[in-house]
Amino acid sequence: MENRFYTITNTGNSSKIDISRSKLLEFLEAQGFRKMKLPKSGFKLVKIERNSIIKDARREDLMSSVKKKLMQVDNVPEVWEAFLAGDYIGKNNDLALEQMSISNLNISDKEKSYFYFRNGILLVTVDNMELINYEQYEGLVHEDQIIQHDLDLTKLEEKTSSMFEIFLQNISAKDKDRSNYMRSTIGYLIHPYKDPSVTKAVILVDQEIDFSGEANGGTGKSLVAKAIQKMTFSVFKDGKSLNNKGNRFFYQDVSMFHRILILDDVKQDFNFEDYYSVITGEMTVEEKYKAGYTIPFELSPKLLITSKYMIKGSGGASDERRKIEIEVFPHYNIDFTPVDDFKLRFFNDWDSEEWNLFYIDMARYCQIYLKNGIMSTNPINLAENKLKLNTDYSFVEFADLNLMIPEDATSATFNKGLLYESYREKYPVESRNITSIRFKKWIDVYCNTRNLQVHHFKSDSNNMIRISKL
Repeated sequence: MENRFYTITNTGNSSKIDISRSKLLEFLEAQGFRKMKLPKSGFKLVKIERNSIIKDARREDLMSSVKKKLMQVDNVPEVWEAFLAGDYIGKNNDLALEQMSISNLNISDKEKSYFYFRNGILLVTVDNMELINYEQYEGLVHEDQIIQHDLDLTKLEEKTSSMFEIFLQNISAKDKDRSNYMRSTIGYLIHPYKDPSVTKAVILVDQEIDFSGEANGGTGKSLVAKAIQKMTFSVFKDGKSLNNKGNRFFYQDVSMFHRILILDDVKQDFNFEDYYSVITGEMTVEEKYKAGYTIPFELSPKLLITSKYMIKGSGGASDERRKIEIEVFPHYNIDFTPVDDFKLRFFNDWDSEEWNLFYIDMARYCQIYLKNGIMSTNPINLAENKLKLNTDYSFVEFADLNLMIPEDATSATFNKGLLYESYREKYPVESRNITSIRFKKWIDVYCNTRNLQVHHFKSDSNNMIRISKL
């Protein structure tokens, strides 16, 4: 009998039962049980099904497999009794199981992506999409990564756009370049491969930002984040209650199987610089009452941030090269939502056909990225909004009115001290903590953004500036 790990020897009126521990391990491994080594330390008990699907397992599952074998398949209850009387399922048995490598937990590369559906694995390349069986897959996928939908690729050649595609066009102002920027960026996010040369966080921000303190939401940023979460196994954190300062366990809900970390609707005091290491390197995970471990770069998640505000970082070149910033056009708002537009709730009210259109369009976005990389578009208000973020909206308003070069001139000279006093007089609340040194730096930032050259000098003991057109 196959997979027999016991012998029954009849001796007169009784029988002797011997259970082989080594053959028991062979049986359990034949059932798919493995130990998965965590990147830093420790092991995790798992079970592999259909050659590639990983399921979390417990010792109770080992016992259940043995019980089914002995009681239902072989019908030898006396062996089951002997098994229960011995110590055959324990920590030493777990450690003796064959070790599963984590090197094939993500086998997507620069030229191909894999997405996991109930009826097969979608292989996406630049010019093709096809479903392959889990039994044929050369990598490993956790059961939580599998989308519970039967994908129908017979609809691939149809030109019908999903509701989500129409929604994307709307929040891109129906502009081709902006739409392609959005599509290719979504493709970058959902493409499982981590390219060491493209280590960027994606930031969705409103095109129109009110710097007076009142933030208006409802433009659809969170809907994009949720759409990405539907396509790729992600961790979704509410940005309004985000606190990673001194929180050792901030990433405890992130696993080696998550491909995107979503920080949705972050607050005004969110500091992008705190996440540099997550974007470019490994991720250290500490769980309460458990040993910590490190998720290697190739398995760590990409970062998506949505915000009603401009994201604050160091402001330098290192800050900019870590960002992909997308301005969301205010087609939608609190008074006109996607529900008003489409007459149903995204995701909740979709039927199987709409879901299928959605998944195919998402796969097409991945193809766009594989073919073109992240496509570019001209920013709308990014430079202006960053200027207000790095200074203050009151200062920009003041500078626009007071640092003007006459139309018939190429430069203008101003008394910096008088400018400073005038600013403090007109904006007493906003300027109360602004020193003359900071005021000077703000002038430099303003001129750089406005493509003006600024020269600071002294004349008759007065601090002066000359602003020139470039």
